[in-house]
Amino acid sequence: MSESFNIEMFEGQLNTSFRMHYGDTQNAELKLIGVTDVGSSERQNQFSIIFLGPYEAPISQGIYRVEHEALGDLDLFLVPIGRDKEGVRYEAIFNRVLE
Repeated sequence: MSESFNIEMFEGQLNTSFRMHYGDTQNAELKLIGVTDVGSSERQNQFSIIFLGPYEAPISQGIYRVEHEALGDLDLFLVPIGRDKEGVRYEAIFNRVLE
């Protein structure tokens, strides 16, 4: 599935819920709150997605299994980029060379 990641697939799911799994049995609901092109060109697809999770969500970067109703199961490298009263924000960055 990682081969087919593109900005349009995530733009179509903006403001929807994802379920992040961590630890042995824990999970947290994340909301996709941002999708941004970060320098795509004719040769490269580069974009960032931002999730907002609950305040209690883990604040360590790593590969997390994320489930979505329309997109299915995804393994994403998530990096916590901030924590405030709204919760924890995570970012995943995609950089794919186009053929």
